[in-house]
Amino acid sequence: MTASKALVAAQSWVRNQALPFWAEIGFDRSAHNFVERADMAGNPLLAAPRRTMVQGRQIYVYAHAYQLGWFAEGAEMALTAADSLIARHFEADGAPGWVFSTSGETGEVADATRDFYAHSFALYGLAWAYRIDPRPTYRSVALQTLDLLKQRFRRGDGGYCPTLGGPAGTMLQNPHMHLFEAMLAWAAADDTPVFLETAQEVRDLVMGKALQRPSGALIEYLDENWRPKPGIEGQIWEPGHHFEWAWLLHGHERLAPSVNADDAFDLLITKARQHGYDQDGFVISEVLEGGAAHKPTRRSWPQTEGIKAEIASFERGGRASCRQRADQLAAKLMDQFLGTPVAGGWIDHFSEAGQPLNDFMPASTLYHVFLAIAEANRVGWTGDTA
Repeated sequence: MTASKALVAAQSWVRNQALPFWAEIGFDRSAHNFVERADMAGNPLLAAPRRTMVQGRQIYVYAHAYQLGWFAEGAEMALTAADSLIARHFEADGAPGWVFSTSGETGEVADATRDFYAHSFALYGLAWAYRIDPRPTYRSVALQTLDLLKQRFRRGDGGYCPTLGGPAGTMLQNPHMHLFEAMLAWAAADDTPVFLETAQEVRDLVMGKALQRPSGALIEYLDENWRPKPGIEGQIWEPGHHFEWAWLLHGHERLAPSVNADDAFDLLITKARQHGYDQDGFVISEVLEGGAAHKPTRRSWPQTEGIKAEIASFERGGRASCRQRADQLAAKLMDQFLGTPVAGGWIDHFSEAGQPLNDFMPASTLYHVFLAIAEANRVGWTGDTA
């Protein structure tokens, strides 16, 4: 695909193929929630357990699609799923917080683990449901969730444990990033100070501890004292997360103009541009702090995060090359990942040699693709593809 037309084509695909397809096969109308995955023929795999994380992501997609005027039925789907999410996943076993997943067959609790990542996406989904219909329940449950995280998950240094009751000794960068994202979503929807305050706390912690200077690597795996873990594990960083954090830091500035993210933004995006691509122009999965590829596989979502980061860089005064890089990544998405093996579907994961590594389509991919294209639309890079 011609790179200059790729973002336009991607928006057309999102609106005319992906959103209708996943609304049809990916929303379980009898259970009032979203399915976890589909097979490669485009059939929903209804028996797969339904994770809190996926519900939050899909609620976001269809709420935002409705808000943009891209999918009229999106509001009803998102709000129905948000109500179901609270009913089936929040304190569903009588204990505080969100269960990890429920059964796709019965709706009963499948995994009662209290997972930080899942709590972050429950908050994110509720923020977007609240944005299209500010029901007091959504805000009340969000504040209860945030209080639980601070009372039960948070350690004395400000970091949050990956799971309640799980093994000690490891802190993860990634769920902190998604709590930051959820707090920005809530701050955009509601002026309660705790949302921006929490966002600032998380940003300061991760940028101060996980982001290594002068190397510019944002380390994924840290010990309980927020030092990189020993050995190879403590050298791993992900280009996709570098791009994602850069975009989020830019978004934080838009909500809190007194914040200045220039230093961290520049470190993150420069490191990812220098060492995050393979010889064919795909963003790869994992790199070591020194710049050597660690896991050179290709997934769809790091390409979408690259698009978002280039949009943020452009808005911060970047050159026309930002648009060119975003178009090139969109072309990679359209040529390899999206619209296959069925028109509204995708192959999410490829080997370095270009061999598919999935035997199903994860519904969670839509969150990444949709958000990148919505951002390209926001800055006028996609044209009119209605």
